[in-house]
Amino acid sequence: MPCHERGLALVTVLFLLALLMVMAVVLSDKVLRATRGATLAGARDQARQAAGAGIEQARHLLAVNYRSSSGWMSYLAGAPDGERYPTTPVLSTAIGGVPVDIFLRDNPDGDANPRHDNDLKLLVLARARAGAGPEVLVESLCALDASTAGYRQSGEDARRSGQAQADGPAEPWAAPVTTFHLRD
Repeated sequence: MPCHERGLALVTVLFLLALLMVMAVVLSDKVLRATRGATLAGARDQARQAAGAGIEQARHLLAVNYRSSSGWMSYLAGAPDGERYPTTPVLSTAIGGVPVDIFLRDNPDGDANPRHDNDLKLLVLARARAGAGPEVLVESLCALDASTAGYRQSGEDARRSGQAQADGPAEPWAAPVTTFHLRD
């Protein structure tokens, strides 16, 4: 075998080896990204479930403590204005190991007073984060139904719950309201 053919064989083998190494790095990167994406999706789903459970817990708390909180005035005392939530949560809890913060504000009911409720409706915002996953916000319009001793809650707004699709109403107070009767 001539000398220049041995050099060509060596270059070909080194080129193929480099190509295989690049393919291995790309494949391992894809596997790591898929694993990380699945982990984040699981954490987001867990946080969304915890936030929904936090809203249910807040719904129960609001219904039980309506009179003792002076018509929710003690909960709304820290409300900055009618358009924003207070910076301090009304309730902080852990649901399934996921920390959940609950914020309350009065819905736009026409009284121009964010610290007073006059229509038995409040906006409830739950903030949850599972592990290193993304923060999930779920907002719901909740209303006390005094005539049936029940409690109503509107659907979630997809823009606020971290979901990619926007299939809910633009504002929670425009959502249809479903009635939940208290069992306790």
